[in-house]
Amino acid sequence: MKTSKHKLHKKIYWVLIILSLVIDYIFYSVLKDQFSLFFLVCFSGIPFFLFATGCFGLLWPKIKPEGDDEVYISHSLIIGLLFIVLFFIHVWIILPSICPEFGTLLGV
Repeated sequence: MKTSKHKLHKKIYWVLIILSLVIDYIFYSVLKDQFSLFFLVCFSGIPFFLFATGCFGLLWPKIKPEGDDEVYISHSLIIGLLFIVLFFIHVWIILPSICPEFGTLLGV
């Protein structure tokens, strides 16, 4: 029972990652001219949220803390670093590969 539930969770996390990439592609490649820059920048948080949730869910069994309070403090710092890395992957690798003009839209 536990392994089938674990496999279902892994599938859900992979679906979230794929859904985030599909949303990125649709909004930042196909429909980018239909929306304002302000909306696109603000909306980018939603696919990032899905992407980060999927990655975190897949990594959780490997990074789950066990121990005293000091372990939890270091674990929270590691998780914060993980989310920073995921954010940079999303903003500097995934979005520019889907929408090559993303940087020029932002004025960079």
